[in-house]
Amino acid sequence: PEYLHAQDHSTGDFCEVCEDGYMLAPSRDGRHTCKPCACPLSVPSNNFAVHCDRGGAVLRCKCQEGYAGQFCERCAPGYYGNPMAVGNSCKRCDCNGNSDPNLIFSECHNVTGHCQHCWGNTAGANCERCASGFYGDAITAKNCRECDCESGHCDMHTGECLTEAAVNLCCDECIWHLIGDLRLSNKTLDQLKVGVLNISTGAAANDRLKYYNYTAHRLQVHIHIDVQQLWKCTFTDANFEVWRYLMMTSTKQCEVWRRGQASDVEDKLILCHYVGRDLRASDANGFVQRAISAANVYNNIVKYIDDANITSLTTLNLSQKAEEVCFKIQECLLSLCARKLLFVCFSVENLNVLVPELLDKLKVVEEKKPVNNVTTNIMRIRELIAQARSVAKKVQVSMKFNGQSSVEVHPHTNLEDLKTVTSISLYMEVDPDKDPIEDRFILYLGDRHGRKDYMGLAIKNDNLVYVYNLGGEDVEIPLASKPVSQWPAVFNYIKVERLGRHGKVFLTIPSQSTTDEQKFIQKGEAPGTDSLFDIDPKDIVFFVGGVPPNVRLPPPLSLAPFVGCIELESLNNDVISLYNFKATHHMDMTTSTPCPRYKLAFSQSRIASYLFDGTGYALINNMERRGKFGVVTRFDISVRTVANNGVLFLMVNGLKFFLLELKNGYLRLMYDFGFSSGPNLFEERLPILQINDAKYHEVSVIYHQSKKVILLVDKSHVKSMENPKTTLPFSDIHIGGAPSNILSIRSELSSVVGLKGCVKGFQFQKKDFNLLEEPGTIGISSGCPEESFMSRKAYLTGESYLGSTAKITPFDSFEGGLNFRTLQPSGLLFYHRDGTDEFSVSLENGGVVFNNRGTKVKSHKKQYSDGRTHFLVVSVNSTKYSLVVDDKDKQEKKRPASATRSSSGSSLKTFYYGGSPSSSMKNFTGCISYAYISRQDRDIEPEDFQRYTEKVNTSLQDCPVQRPPAALLDRSSVPLGLMELKSDEAPSEADITPCYLSSNPRGTRQAYHYGGIANSRQHYTDLPESLSKRSHFSLSLKTQSSFGLIFYVSDAQEDNFMALFLAHGKLVYTFNVAEQRVKIKSDEKYNDGTWHNVVFIRDGNMGRLIIDGLTVLEDRAQERNVSWHVSSPLYVGGVPPGNAQKNIQRNSAYSFTGCLKNLQLDGQWLSSVSETFGVTQCFEGRSEAGTYFSAEGGYVMLDETFDLGLKFELEMELRPRVASGLLLHVSAVEGYFTMYIHEGAVVVLVNDGTHEFFTKVSPAQGLCSGSWHRVTVIRNANVVQLDVDSEVNHVVGPVNPNATDTRKPVFIGRAPGDTRNPYVGCVKNLVINNSRVSFSKAVLVSGAVSVGTCPAA
Repeated sequence: PEYLHAQDHSTGDFCEVCEDGYMLAPSRDGRHTCKPCACPLSVPSNNFAVHCDRGGAVLRCKCQEGYAGQFCERCAPGYYGNPMAVGNSCKRCDCNGNSDPNLIFSECHNVTGHCQHCWGNTAGANCERCASGFYGDAITAKNCRECDCESGHCDMHTGECLTEAAVNLCCDECIWHLIGDLRLSNKTLDQLKVGVLNISTGAAANDRLKYYNYTAHRLQVHIHIDVQQLWKCTFTDANFEVWRYLMMTSTKQCEVWRRGQASDVEDKLILCHYVGRDLRASDANGFVQRAISAANVYNNIVKYIDDANITSLTTLNLSQKAEEVCFKIQECLLSLCARKLLFVCFSVENLNVLVPELLDKLKVVEEKKPVNNVTTNIMRIRELIAQARSVAKKVQVSMKFNGQSSVEVHPHTNLEDLKTVTSISLYMEVDPDKDPIEDRFILYLGDRHGRKDYMGLAIKNDNLVYVYNLGGEDVEIPLASKPVSQWPAVFNYIKVERLGRHGKVFLTIPSQSTTDEQKFIQKGEAPGTDSLFDIDPKDIVFFVGGVPPNVRLPPPLSLAPFVGCIELESLNNDVISLYNFKATHHMDMTTSTPCPRYKLAFSQSRIASYLFDGTGYALINNMERRGKFGVVTRFDISVRTVANNGVLFLMVNGLKFFLLELKNGYLRLMYDFGFSSGPNLFEERLPILQINDAKYHEVSVIYHQSKKVILLVDKSHVKSMENPKTTLPFSDIHIGGAPSNILSIRSELSSVVGLKGCVKGFQFQKKDFNLLEEPGTIGISSGCPEESFMSRKAYLTGESYLGSTAKITPFDSFEGGLNFRTLQPSGLLFYHRDGTDEFSVSLENGGVVFNNRGTKVKSHKKQYSDGRTHFLVVSVNSTKYSLVVDDKDKQEKKRPASATRSSSGSSLKTFYYGGSPSSSMKNFTGCISYAYISRQDRDIEPEDFQRYTEKVNTSLQDCPVQRPPAALLDRSSVPLGLMELKSDEAPSEADITPCYLSSNPRGTRQAYHYGGIANSRQHYTDLPESLSKRSHFSLSLKTQSSFGLIFYVSDAQEDNFMALFLAHGKLVYTFNVAEQRVKIKSDEKYNDGTWHNVVFIRDGNMGRLIIDGLTVLEDRAQERNVSWHVSSPLYVGGVPPGNAQKNIQRNSAYSFTGCLKNLQLDGQWLSSVSETFGVTQCFEGRSEAGTYFSAEGGYVMLDETFDLGLKFELEMELRPRVASGLLLHVSAVEGYFTMYIHEGAVVVLVNDGTHEFFTKVSPAQGLCSGSWHRVTVIRNANVVQLDVDSEVNHVVGPVNPNATDTRKPVFIGRAPGDTRNPYVGCVKNLVINNSRVSFSKAVLVSGAVSVGTCPAA
């Protein structure tokens, strides 16, 4: 007989019976076949019967475990689901063992699975967290304890009391849910630990695994909602697909996606859940109210959907409800974006790539007016979004390409660097057995239209081929030594690089079971002289795997799309990921799951090391989970770096801290556990402490018997420091960096920067930590590429040079190139000497000169000292000497017939960059980067200055070439239209006519106002020698401050000091006598806003404080005849940042706010003020909010975060007291932007380095009327619009295609070194690019500027 077992589910010797779960049923042709039991539905996915048969007309089902009912149509007790919905099934309730065991038959809702009787102080849909008012571990330890807080609310994990009002508890709770769900996407499977090893999520939620599994199962819920309405959630296809894609790689529970059975609607609604759980709106029917009223909105949305299905509410307009839900989610996102607790969420957005979405929302948040319960620290939000972007770049997971798909990636690299050097590395897997090797496209970096310079990678004729074009002919470099068909079906490492016109392709095949790694290399070069990769930033695209139809590829890359798996590694040594994409095209997530890559396949990956790029950090919470603090507590860290500065590790608890860092290349140790004498500091320039030499160094810190800190470097004892006995007051430790909110806690930490380098291991009490698996780790990656320690850039000061040796023949056959950037017209760039013969490349009067044995080739242009990056190539062959600058300025000379070949051949020769110890030419000042020379024993590659034997006064880290602000402000460069502002010119008619308000408001004679900024002060010099023995100071004081410094003088080390300050409104006078202190404190408060006369006397070891001639207080130290010396300057009103904190309590070490007059020493007026910072005359009469620029002159300097480049919007209100004066000035590498008032008009003048253009507005009311005027400036490259009180004018200047967008400090009121008339008057409400400017937080307030207070009109 013909058996049809596989076709009709029959069984038996003669196919006479049906398999279990099937029953005999007649077919249309009269024959009988086996059909699935309709238990409850006759489809394979919803047949839950072990066996079924018909007893007469009645179907009888024997149900599988977990199902109940006559037709298995419902879930049995202890299970949940909806067997009647196609694709749905019953699953066991999961309440994490926290449900009432006496209520097993109603453990969870039989459809939604929500646990109904949580106990043990737990709560949540799965009893997975502690209930409100309790904290602890609900899943593993099961130790939920009651919060010991007055508010009754605490952190549900740590128990830390929450300061926020109870109204915010709901949102806080939902954010913890969000963090937990996302966190567990990299904790579920071993596959994920391989594939997503370096994804750092920034939240501790290791106990959420079971809850995450539950979340994955929820994807099976079916709903029927209008898709178009749900799109109003504003999630793009790209964002949605990457979330779906990563989730697929992270958990086996996503089989529902692999089957393609989850609807887009469901998935997008789940995405809505991941950006906002705290929805608090309602609808008229109260139906959505039940869905979105609680903290865990996701669960409520699911319940809402289930309820809708179960009760068949056909009259409910689900489309309208979906729109409402999405609107509420958007609204919540805007409020949550600004909430401090959501910062953690930003650090995990690499998992669903919502960063672009959040940036859009951020703009809205910035425009919102502050409200009481919304944090307005937008800069902090920006920092965390930048961290999220950084983390997204480091997602080391592959994508699988099916021959139709493609990905467009963000290049995220300085395009200026790409011009000279372009390097791309990646891992690629092809399987010749499954997919025969054909000609295929791999990647393309270049112009969107395929017309300009480009580079790419392809498979052609069974070879890996590197292709690039620099404006001439296409260059193809095939790696013929290893055909692609012979590659193993694993990930192989590929790197392509181009330096100038020289290209290379590298292939590394990982070691198989019995063989070592195999390495292959092929090189080539472009014909001609063009060396730069010239691409328009607006048109550059980076495609991998294929390209969409609207992108045109150059002919050598017009091939079929790629089939296989690709994982990007780096672009110009910057970590880059396919998941940091702009868009994907035809990426089928259900069938193309990523190929797992074994991370230890390559030898360089086998050392457990971590790469820090200066932006990320590792955070270990609760160190004592691995080891306890003891009599001896030890920290060990192994570091490799070439950086000058960077934090190794930092512990902070309140104001207490412990910092180990690199400072100027040397180890520096500073800590403060609340010591009365201030922080302990160890900072010496010992050779053993200089560890930035690109080698691994083991640094150990031992805290012994709670009082001694011991520092070891490479197991050698360096220093022991004693301090008062104190147990280490820390539980958490940051490694390699820390967020800004931690660094802002103490002023000593404000200059700390992130580490650039590698950490091979960190140990606490000899216990290792995997930094990538720590929940708080952000933005670090695994591995330690050698490129991280190669110094390709050097900054030279005019007294610097770099020297090395190589086998070169510069006089006979040679090619060398380099980038340079300088503002100096002359300087030596490259130099070699052999006897009397010289070979040099230099700048002379702005032009480039190439000299070979007296034959000089000079550039045509003379403007190369313009502060921009330029690339030059010099070459020598048998016929000519050539010089090419920027691919455009090409000069050459015939080789002289008299030029003989060098007699020394290709022996080692010494050469120099940036100067020379013997040349008569001036050394170079500026930057040199990506230099190369043609060596006889090595391929052309960028020079590694770190390996040079001579590095004299050279920095290999940064290239800070900046035009000083005053460089454009001397008479020869003052722009037309500003000449009238020169103070040595005759005043114009308008200047003679006074404004309505006097330029010198009425004030108290010889009285000064301090405050508004933390370090408002005056410096007095020329202190008499007698001050060291006896002093009698007197002054008059008026203030309402409770705290603040009034007077301070000390020696350089601040060992000897004398101070007068306010503490709780009381006056405190103190000074030291050797190790003892005299401290006198008034009983009464004197911050009542009236004038008080204060005398403070020091006579040896005796101090006396006299207030208003009535109160006399005295104290003395036991020590006598102690030497006591202080030095200039004497500070009044405050001190420079960081000073006085060693001797004064912290909240009193900053400026007091108030007025001071009649300062005398020994009966003589103190008048030798040398410097002033934020101090003005003490004005009488009313005052109002704003910043006042006094006639004595002063300015406010903002940092580069306020971008006034080629495109910006600026808004301010001003009330001038003069008709002419400089309002605002920004210098650029070339040119400047200036705003000033002149003869009653507001003028904006732009100089882009080539052209100058301006516009002005003279308001009808007049600027000098004594009223406030609103000024708005909008710039977009060469277009400038000026609006003064709604009167608008604009100018369209010439287009400068070479204009570059740079960030420079913004000066307000005047600019340093400027001799023009300063602005006098008030300014308030300054807003730059929608960010409000706080002058109190400015980088510098210099001169007579009163921040926060203006004399009223």
